[in-house]
Amino acid sequence: MSATIEAVDHGEGEGDSLGSLLRCWRGRLDPRRIPGLVRDGRRTPGLSQKEVARLTGVSDRWYRELELGRQANFSVEFIDRLAYALRLSDVERRALYLRALGRAPLPPRGADSAAVEALDVPMQRLLDNQLPNPAYLSDLAWNIVGHNQAQAEWFPWLPYEPNLMRWAFLYPEAREQLSNWSEDWAGPFLAQIRFACLHHPESEPLQQLKRDVLTGNPEAREIWERHEVIEHPDGHERRLRLPYHGDQEIAVHIMALAPLRSPNTRFIVLMKAD
Repeated sequence: MSATIEAVDHGEGEGDSLGSLLRCWRGRLDPRRIPGLVRDGRRTPGLSQKEVARLTGVSDRWYRELELGRQANFSVEFIDRLAYALRLSDVERRALYLRALGRAPLPPRGADSAAVEALDVPMQRLLDNQLPNPAYLSDLAWNIVGHNQAQAEWFPWLPYEPNLMRWAFLYPEAREQLSNWSEDWAGPFLAQIRFACLHHPESEPLQQLKRDVLTGNPEAREIWERHEVIEHPDGHERRLRLPYHGDQEIAVHIMALAPLRSPNTRFIVLMKAD
C-alpha cells in the first residue's frame, strides 16, 4: 500500500506536513546513539538528511525530495526503517504512518503460539537469570517473544522490529552493528533460514520471512545461491559493534538451546568472550 506526499499533506499546514515532522525528529537525535556516524566536528545537532538516507537505505536525493514534500511512493518496510532510524515512539510511529500512508500501522505479525505459551513466569525468570548476558526467546520464524533487560539495552531496535532476521537484513543499521556482516552473520543466518524452511515446509511464516529477506536485500539473494545449510549457531563466536559498548568491537559466544516442551522455540544467550 502506498500514498503520495501530496495526497497525505493536502489541506494541512506546514507544521503538520511530513517534511516538517521529519526535520523535527531528525534534528533532535543525538548522533552518539547511532553507530557508524561521525560524532566530532559537527556544526549542528541532530542527523543530516544524508545520514538518515544512509540509515534507511535510500539515496540522498530520494530522502531530500521526501522532506521537500514532493511526490514519492512509500513501502511499509521503508516507513518501519524510518521510524527506527529516527527512534520514534509508538505514538510518533503512528503519526508517521498516518501522514505517509494515510492509515495506522497494522498489528505486528503474530508469533508462534507454542513460543508465546513457553514464555511463562519461570521462563522469564530463566531469561532474567542470564544477566548480565543478553538472552531472548524466539519462535520458529525468529520472532522474539521474550527477552531480558540486557537484550533490550544491547539491541534497542526490539520495540521497532521484533524479528531478528528482518532487522539483520532489512535495516541498513544492522551492517554497522554486526561486524563482518556478509560472512559472519548474513551467510550463517541465511543458511539457518534455508534449513528451517526445508525442515518445516508447511510453515507460512518461515516462507514469508524468506521472501521478505530475499526480496528486500539484493546481497542476501546472492548469498542464498551458495545453498549453505546450518541448523543452529550454538557455540559460534561472532563480533558486534554496538552503541551500548561505546562502539567498541566485542566478541560473543552464541549459546543456543531449546525447551523440551517447545522444541521449535529458541533460547539464545550471548556470552561475552574473554
